[in-house]
Amino acid sequence: MKSIEEEIRSIIKRKGISLYRIAKDLGITWESLHRSLKNGANPKWDRIKQVLDYLDYEFVIRPKRKEVKPENSKPPQSRRKERESHGNIQKKK
Repeated sequence: MKSIEEEIRSIIKRKGISLYRIAKDLGITWESLHRSLKNGANPKWDRIKQVLDYLDYEFVIRPKRKEVKPENSKPPQSRRKERESHGNIQKKK
């Protein structure tokens, strides 16, 4: 999984925008932006939000998806066997 800094850098690269242009438009120094986006930089949330807004992205937090497991681990019976077991179909004698 990519860090937030790596993900932002890849978005910037895909959009073809320079860090200098982003920094200038946001009114911050290039050095400050560069330091914020280094691996392991631990940037402040305000800076992340500022850059994401500039790039027209948003940060979303959602719960992890849980794997849905069937109630029983037995393979499903055929429909005929299922009906027979419930008495809807009688076997020929």
